[in-house]
Parts: sequence; C-alpha cells; structure tokens
Amino acid sequence: MLDTIEKPSTFHLEYPIENISIATDSVAGETAYHFTLAPSKEEMEKSLIIPWKGLFFSLIGVAFVAILWFWFRKKPSKRQPVPLGENKEMALRNELLRQSEVYKRFVKKGYFSKSRKAILETVKEQEINELCDFVNNVYTSFSEFLREKELSDKDSQFCCLVKSGLSTFELAEIYCVSESAIFKRKQKLKEKLGLKADKRTLDEIVQPL
Repeated sequence: MLDTIEKPSTFHLEYPIENISIATDSVAGETAYHFTLAPSKEEMEKSLIIPWKGLFFSLIGVAFVAILWFWFRKKPSKRQPVPLGENKEMALRNELLRQSEVYKRFVKKGYFSKSRKAILETVKEQEINELCDFVNNVYTSFSEFLREKELSDKDSQFCCLVKSGLSTFELAEIYCVSESAIFKRKQKLKEKLGLKADKRTLDEIVQPL
C-alpha cells in the first residue's frame, strides 16, 4: 500500500504573521496551525492619528469657549445701568401718578391714550393746575430741578405737563396751538434750562427726573 502525501495548501496573507502556534493530534493524525496576524502599517498609523485628532479638536473647542467667555466678560456696557432701587422708586411714583384722580380725568377725556384723536375734550385750567401740582408732589426731585432753573410759572406748568406724559399733539390741543408751535416751545425751554447742546428731546430730559 502506497502512502499518499497530499500537497499542502498555499495561503497568501494580507498582513504579516506576528505569532504562530502548532497543535498536533496524534490520535487523529491532524495538525492545527494558529496564526496571530500583525496589523498593517496603514492601520497602525490610523490608530495613532485618530486619538490625536480628537485631542486637537477638543483643545480648539476649549480655546473657543474661553475666548467667548473672556470677550463677553470684558466687553464694556454702552449703557450705564440704573440702580435697582431707583428703578423701583420711579416705577412707584409713576404708578402713583396714574392712580390719581386728576390723571384719570385726563384719561377719561381722551388724553394719555395711545391712539391719536382729532378732537379732544377741553381741559379746564383748574384741572391743568391740579395735574401740575400732583406732578410736583410726586416727583420731588423734578420740582426741585424746576425751582433751581428759576422758570416762569407758565414754563414750569408746561414742563409738568410734559413730565406727566402728554404728547406733542395733546399739548397742542390743550394750548390751542399747532404741533410745530409746541415743538418750538420745547426747544426754547431746553435753552432756558441750559441744555441747548443736549441732543435729547425735552421729553427724554425730564423723564428720569
């Protein structure tokens, strides 16, 4: 009987062999080969690049957040904040004015409304004086400001009406003049107050007082 020798199989491996082990079964007459393949050069380079990329982008993200935080913290405010106490006090004074009876009478007649009306009910001189007196009592600093400027009674009255929130149109109705006449009067009052160079309107000037 002739022994038959089988031709061994040939394998072409893509990766180099890192380790090889042989196990022989004497009973069955079989031999098993166990290969441990080493990764290719490209895979090794890729496995090293990916962690470095992640670290690089993480550092960029941290740097970006730090720059934004520093910029917003150091950015100067264009508007000087008003202390909270002053805001509350002014809000209370404004509410006190709105709850006054004389103010409510002006509202009832159509003044202090957001919608423009062609004809407003006539306001009596006594009611105007009452409103001005109430404005002076509520806004004490405003009253002191007017006294320091030594304005005439008529000019002080006009400033009080502006302070109360009446619009140029409403003031024109009260004084029975044109709106342009009210605008000119406001400009002259700014000069009398020594605020000609101030770019704000008279309404904006008296509002915080």
